[in-house]
Amino acid sequence: MENTLICMKCSHNIIKTKMKWMEDNTMKNSKENIRCFKFFGKFAWQNDKKYYLFLLMNIIVNSVSPFISIIGTQYLIDEIVDGSKRNISWIVFWVAFICIGNFIIATMIKYVGENIARIGEKFDRIFKTDLCMNCVNMKFKYTEDTEVLDVIKNAERALNETGQVNGLINSLAGIASNFIVALGVVTLVCTRIPLLMIPVIISFIVNSYTTAKVNKVRKNLFSEMGNLERGSTYFNTELLESRYAKDIRLYDASELFEKKYDGYVDKLYNTNKKYNIKFVNFWNINNVFRAICNTSIYILLAVNIFNKVISIGEFSSLFQATSKFGDAISGIVDSYLGMNYTSSILKYYIDFVESVKSKNEELIHVDCNTDAPSRCDIEFDNVSFKYPNTERYILKNISLKINSGEHLAIVGQNGEGKTTFIKLLCRLYDNYEGKIIINGKEAREYNAAEYMNMLSVVFQDYRLFAFNIKDNVTVFKERNEDLSEIYKLAGVDEWINKLENKDNTYIYKMFVEDGVEPSGGQAQKLAIARALYKNAPIVILDEPTAALDPISEYEVYNNFDKLVNKKTAIYISHRLSSCKFCDRIIVFSGGAIIEEGSHEELINNTSGLYYKMYNTQAKYYK
Repeated sequence: MENTLICMKCSHNIIKTKMKWMEDNTMKNSKENIRCFKFFGKFAWQNDKKYYLFLLMNIIVNSVSPFISIIGTQYLIDEIVDGSKRNISWIVFWVAFICIGNFIIATMIKYVGENIARIGEKFDRIFKTDLCMNCVNMKFKYTEDTEVLDVIKNAERALNETGQVNGLINSLAGIASNFIVALGVVTLVCTRIPLLMIPVIISFIVNSYTTAKVNKVRKNLFSEMGNLERGSTYFNTELLESRYAKDIRLYDASELFEKKYDGYVDKLYNTNKKYNIKFVNFWNINNVFRAICNTSIYILLAVNIFNKVISIGEFSSLFQATSKFGDAISGIVDSYLGMNYTSSILKYYIDFVESVKSKNEELIHVDCNTDAPSRCDIEFDNVSFKYPNTERYILKNISLKINSGEHLAIVGQNGEGKTTFIKLLCRLYDNYEGKIIINGKEAREYNAAEYMNMLSVVFQDYRLFAFNIKDNVTVFKERNEDLSEIYKLAGVDEWINKLENKDNTYIYKMFVEDGVEPSGGQAQKLAIARALYKNAPIVILDEPTAALDPISEYEVYNNFDKLVNKKTAIYISHRLSSCKFCDRIIVFSGGAIIEEGSHEELINNTSGLYYKMYNTQAKYYK
């Protein structure tokens, strides 16, 4: 009884010291932990409540597991060794107790583990889908912001490297089950040999120190690898795409990329090596002290056997118990520090999701068959703009009115602000100065989805998706439009009709072997068809004929009135002969409007930029 009291007092002091050590860290990490548990715990409850049932079963099974061998082996060995009291029935009973008990526990651990893993995989798919969709829905300006791109990459790495819900909540379950084991073992050991706790405590202190240091190093490694991971994606993913293949081969750029890639791999290797050396050093310290403590336990137990304080069975039981106690205490520390590390990494995912949600909460989708306004008057009122994280204004004091139904051409030399003007009209950037007014309402006051419903756009750097032709044109939306007529207007009907599966034919070969690779002209016509199908009141065409042959270009111009009908149309082109189809022409230079008028009016201004550009092109066609 006295030994038990001494041991319990000792344990109380240990736990008090341990709690004091953890308290400082808890104050520092509690907010992150609470935030993460609130986010991921709520997520798990909403998506699969059975997860918590399996988690509870896991705690119970892991708490019971060590005591089957600890108790069973003690009585079995004592029954075998003590010949005077040997009873074959009890030997059979304890053998059966150990074997059947371990079999049941192993089966339960496997069953529970498989179900937790299965649900974890389900959560993983949901998280990664949400990450993908949040990237799709975030404001366009963030797609060109390297800081945001790093945040996205860190959010992706956080999901891949932590196990999300499992990595966080399983740590808490580990603390619970290990605490139960430690409490049971303390009771068992303290009634026999309290001194056995001393080497265990030393081992625990060293383990706590080294684990804390390792986790600190892991956080630093995660942070430093952020930029390198983004570069790794470029080398390992984007460079494998076919759009790079022609240039790499034709310009014999493989050697260049090999040197670049080797240098990049060296950075990755050296960074990992620097931190791995620190990991190994801390692990070696921990292993040395663990070995010394185990040796001390053996010596103490051996002394007590020789002094006939304990039996051989108790020797086995107590050694297992002290070992399990050390494992349990280490498990509590590891789980606690692991939980802090996991929450410190998962915050990147939560930060990203919450920031995107706050920036896109206005994205309430509207019915695609809901009629957009039939008239759209556009006004730029003293608009100036510079790209984020830059100081140079691309547009300066732009004031312009575009009447509903007007067909406007925007021309100018490269880099003068034409495409930026269109990006602002499309509200891809909303950090401009001045006002952009649509039908008397400032563009930023519209619901984003409602605003986008007014625009049909073909950008110069348009992209087709690796889906079938119909899905590329309709973008998975059913509208009251005649697709065959759309194909005909866009000039792509003959090509589609020659295909075996018509508009159910897949573009590219990402998903099917028989996908087709459209020519530049065919792809551009599909992009035009997509804009026509949307049937929005504002049509924006940025170099819509750049990839077309002269005949196809003539067909587009000839069908221009049919393509845009009475809609407001804005047209950007370097081929100035196409501007004759427009009611008015705007000439950009240096981010400002320097000329404005019809083709006839501008061509008569022999000192103007439009006259110079038009005649420079025209002389090559004479």
